[in-house]
Amino acid sequence: MSLKVLYKLPFAHLQRTRCSRSFAATAAHSSSLAGTVPHHQSYILLHTHRPPAEYPSKPKSPLQRALLLKTAQWGGIVNFSWSEDQPVHPGFTGLGAESGEPEKYSATLFSANGGQLGLPEVSLANLDAVERQLREYALRPREQERPARLHLYVCTHGERDCRCGETGGEVHRALRAEVAKRGIGHRVMVGHVGHVGGHKYAGNLLVFPFGDWLGTLQDFHVSRVLDEILKRHDREAPPATHTEAPPLCPPFWRGRMGLDKEEQLALLAAPSL
Repeated sequence: MSLKVLYKLPFAHLQRTRCSRSFAATAAHSSSLAGTVPHHQSYILLHTHRPPAEYPSKPKSPLQRALLLKTAQWGGIVNFSWSEDQPVHPGFTGLGAESGEPEKYSATLFSANGGQLGLPEVSLANLDAVERQLREYALRPREQERPARLHLYVCTHGERDCRCGETGGEVHRALRAEVAKRGIGHRVMVGHVGHVGGHKYAGNLLVFPFGDWLGTLQDFHVSRVLDEILKRHDREAPPATHTEAPPLCPPFWRGRMGLDKEEQLALLAAPSL
């Protein structure tokens, strides 16, 4: 049975339009999803004390903007995230400039080379040193061993777009429940992430350390999608290149970190081995 058949389920769920905006795009074909991930080499998450469901539509953060301007030169994206399982900075509990206090966050970098780097503090005061550390790590040779734990981040930024809040929230809850049911919390961390781009593709899921982005997920897809993610992670060794591994969950695949639009489309079109 092909993956497209495997994942094809009734879309009656899409009729639950508590949100006033249309969910029609969540039935998009995989070919229209692929290539919608912006080309980047690293994804940097600033850890907040509250989830994206409580973020304003567009957080005003001088630190996030300054870090993005620096890291974008070598392919970095900077976003905010929250999870009960990720560390937060004890000296700053706000988000952006709202409190008037200097911003300080703990952070995590995921790189296209398969690596993961944690930082206890990122602030405007140490920005140059942090950027240098992030750049050196992000541009190092590809990791020979992948991180032991999977990190799954669902966009649940409802103030930015209600589709992310509702569909993303349902997917996040389903993932948390499935991980708990299987007793694999030590292997899989499920978190929330702020706006990733592509509201019409909600629910959006970022899968690290692979760097694959999935879209148009619904809560009833979660069990089989998690099966595929775990199967990929259980392989003996990480792929040698960005294109060695096929797309993860093709019907929902938006693209992968390290690949530009043309490379993403070519990878989806390539025959399966």
